[in-house]
Amino acid sequence: MSVRRGMCLRSLVVVLELMVLALPMLGPLCAIASTKFHKPLVLASADSGENLNVKQPQSLEATVESDEGREVTNFDFAWRFHGGDVDFNVSCSFPFNLTGKQCLGLQFTQANTASECAEVCCRSLDCEIWQFAAPATQQGLGCWYGKSDSCADNTQILWLSGGRNSSSRPPPAKAGPASRTFDDSQWELVDVPHDGIITGVYQENATGSHGFLPYQVTWYRKHFNLPAEWKGDSSIWLYFEGVFHMSTVYLNGETALPIHRGGYTSFSVRLDNVTSLLFGDGEENENVVAVVASAFGGSGWWYEGGGIYRHTYLIRTPSPVHIVTHGVGTFSNITGDIKFHDPASDPAKGMTASAASVTPVIEIVSDAATPDSAFYNISVCIYTEEGTGVHDTAIVSQASEPMKGKKVSFFPITFQDAELWSPQRPYFYTMVTKITSKTGDVVDTVNTTFGFRRTKWTSDSGFYLNDQPFKWRGFCDHNDFAGVGVAVPERVNLFRAQTMRSVGGNSWRMSHNPPVPALLDILDRVGIIVWDENRDFFNQSYDIDNQRSMVKRDRNHPSVMCWSFCNEAGCESQNSEVGMLYRTVSKEEDPTRPVTGNMFSYGTGKLSQVVDVQGFSHQGGDKFDSFHHDDPTQPTIGSECCSCTTQRGEDVGNSDEKLLSNFNGNCLQGQTGVEMSRKFVSGLLVWTLFDYYGEPAFGWPDRSSSFGAIDLAGFPKAAAFYYRAWWLYNSTNMTTSAVQFDKPHQPAPLFHPMLSRDHSQNINSGDGHQFLVHIVQHWQPYVGGDIRTIHVYTNAPQVELAVNGKSQGIKQIQWIGYAEFDNVMYEHGALTATAMDAQNQTLATHTVLSPGDPAKLVLTIDAPNDLTGTGSALILDGFDTALLRASIMDGNGQVVPGASHNVTFAVQSGPGRVVAVGNGDPQCHEPNQVNWRSAYHGLARVLVRVTEHRVHSPTMRQRMLHIDADSGHVTKVFGPGRENDNVATEIVVQASATIGGAVTTATASIPVSTDTERHGVLETARRWMRGE
Repeated sequence: MSVRRGMCLRSLVVVLELMVLALPMLGPLCAIASTKFHKPLVLASADSGENLNVKQPQSLEATVESDEGREVTNFDFAWRFHGGDVDFNVSCSFPFNLTGKQCLGLQFTQANTASECAEVCCRSLDCEIWQFAAPATQQGLGCWYGKSDSCADNTQILWLSGGRNSSSRPPPAKAGPASRTFDDSQWELVDVPHDGIITGVYQENATGSHGFLPYQVTWYRKHFNLPAEWKGDSSIWLYFEGVFHMSTVYLNGETALPIHRGGYTSFSVRLDNVTSLLFGDGEENENVVAVVASAFGGSGWWYEGGGIYRHTYLIRTPSPVHIVTHGVGTFSNITGDIKFHDPASDPAKGMTASAASVTPVIEIVSDAATPDSAFYNISVCIYTEEGTGVHDTAIVSQASEPMKGKKVSFFPITFQDAELWSPQRPYFYTMVTKITSKTGDVVDTVNTTFGFRRTKWTSDSGFYLNDQPFKWRGFCDHNDFAGVGVAVPERVNLFRAQTMRSVGGNSWRMSHNPPVPALLDILDRVGIIVWDENRDFFNQSYDIDNQRSMVKRDRNHPSVMCWSFCNEAGCESQNSEVGMLYRTVSKEEDPTRPVTGNMFSYGTGKLSQVVDVQGFSHQGGDKFDSFHHDDPTQPTIGSECCSCTTQRGEDVGNSDEKLLSNFNGNCLQGQTGVEMSRKFVSGLLVWTLFDYYGEPAFGWPDRSSSFGAIDLAGFPKAAAFYYRAWWLYNSTNMTTSAVQFDKPHQPAPLFHPMLSRDHSQNINSGDGHQFLVHIVQHWQPYVGGDIRTIHVYTNAPQVELAVNGKSQGIKQIQWIGYAEFDNVMYEHGALTATAMDAQNQTLATHTVLSPGDPAKLVLTIDAPNDLTGTGSALILDGFDTALLRASIMDGNGQVVPGASHNVTFAVQSGPGRVVAVGNGDPQCHEPNQVNWRSAYHGLARVLVRVTEHRVHSPTMRQRMLHIDADSGHVTKVFGPGRENDNVATEIVVQASATIGGAVTTATASIPVSTDTERHGVLETARRWMRGE
């Protein structure tokens, strides 16, 4: 059956393991939808003629905040937090000497010494054995911990090891902070997402790979009341997007979830089956949920943070029959021809498929006591992005016995002229799934956003998206940011995504773990494709379950292109048999995407035998060529490459002082060319776009990495302009070694964001029309000597360098290359680079001036900012966060490279507070969450968060006020009818610094709004991509 846009028709269904009773008249189905779509629209239902107001979801993906059965309440505000062990005994005694034995089935973690390894086991939730063998950096050695019943002598490797009968975790439910009556009145009140490690003090004796921030156990307690009317048949659960690393959840002194292993997968905790759950108002009916999480034991060799660092939700349905968490799958398929809307084949104007289909799969659970109460109707209705209903269908079913989990599969629902999702024009459909009871009451509703796109991985010509050749040109990135650690706000992630687009990146590898769900929502909307990756790859049931959890949660995102099992040494540590276990669960939850891994090697018995795409990490051209020869039918990609270190603002590197140069063009050219010059390689993912905490270049005093083209605080290094020139502006044929300036391989985006940069570069900034030129070094005395080398990044055929108008010569540019001018004599004044075509016509210019003395302080906004693609206002939702930049400038308005003044920040007026600071200096040990920061090369960063919640539905806000016992202590929630009371229009922030012996101030005003349809993060991304 075909469906044309603007129509809502019926189709047949197939029910697995259920009894189909009847297919009723479906006219009202689309008409009664009360969901959230992209923007308000008044629609006429094709079947009923009724009007409805339809909106696109803005937060928890695949849920609704409506009265249609399911009620989703934000559970982020007013948690009581304590870092460190509390009131229970932790035994660090390991009486069993296992030294000289090797135990199987243990988990790897980062530790540099045997004592560190023992401490990890001591404070892990369920560890009984630890083992350590030096050197810790060698594959297969280092620290391993957990439980094992298979230990044998090993004379080849000296394993230092200890064991105990049982772990001391989790702590007892009835005692200490797990109990309902524990006195937590002196604990700190925080809102989550919250990183419980980032506020620590840097210590040289802490683990360097973790950024020299000590691990700790984190405790969170939240006091709340539940409505009396929820008592009875309700299904009630908490949904945690992420708690790091191992966590246990208690409710009123009872264990609600013994242990969740894995800090990157989302999980649910059922509350209504806990006997002590209370309903009603008043302190006597107050519930307390307690979460303990140990940051010890993470397997990453980078900063992983700790605590409840992602969003939490309270979810309730009025029936024991409901859709399980992430229980809706939308499997789309394109069978027809793909056509452009635009006769000139401009993908930014959209594409359609003459024939396409989507197959819904819905997983349902029921704890109904009798078969009659398990009677239900399942219906789906699909809407276009504009809000037009295009399809509805339903089944009526009754379980013969109480269900614990059943799947309902529909026949493929077919479409004609389906709009396609693409990086140039992301387009979405939304499927609304409902369950109604025997009496016709809606007991559950879930929306799922999905998109149609066709992908093809080939072994000879790379990757294709919507039948167009598509070279992956992207980056690997961890999930942290200056000051906030791993609790990254949504608008900051939008800033990160738009920064990637501003340098020509089109793909993001989640390194090395499943991301926060909102990041995938953002990437869906800005058109960046995704390599989604699991964290731990071991033959353990919980690790395999985490792979399944990732796939099940993320499978409806059109931006996700593949599922990765593992990273580097993790891939090498297991064989093809283990890989097949991960492949099986991945294909069970999503049969449409390929599976892969970021590997060093390939061959018989290795993981490469059971994956669909061969990923290689940091391999040379010879490895790609040999693999292509040995396995000519297997697609391949450079899933990690190009670890080129660099440090913002440093004109001259000095290993003795542990300083890296800002210039790394030789590394970039040499390493990115490996994948880009081979047609059969699908692309490359550079390590990394942003610096991150941990994995420092030199060890102490460095506490963050230096691989990024953007520093930890979001300030660009010179490498960012290299990528902007070659990946965004040039977009040349990536399969040839010759420079071609008239044959774009991938058109530059119709709307691309500006790269956030020093505002002193507005004069001759280097950006031209499809060409860029950028001088890497500053032009300052004393740094670099009287005679120095100057590097220039450009994608033009040639570039001329001049000092105060005197030419220093003209250099020809090779493909993905740069210009190097030697023997340039320093002379106070102006250094200018002019990019030219073959006829010596100017294409772009960039000038840097010799800096004067620091004279003034300037405060500007990087996000929200229309130029950076991050919008024009913050939303008053209690979470939205702005990025501001403080610049120390000279009298000419140029940032002073050597300026390191201390800058203090304060909110002068409006609903905001300073939450974090940064400056991008890898060696800075100043606190992360204070109101001051020293500038690094003239720049400092401050993050300002809104302190009011005035948006979302009146029902949700009223429910939050009713549920949260500590409501209003951190973020003020405005109830129904009060959302417009004394509402401010801006947050005024002041920065101050002592410059030239006098206090200098600067202010910036951050616009705020309650209009989520215009200024919400996802709506900002969508509107920006459409040029609205």
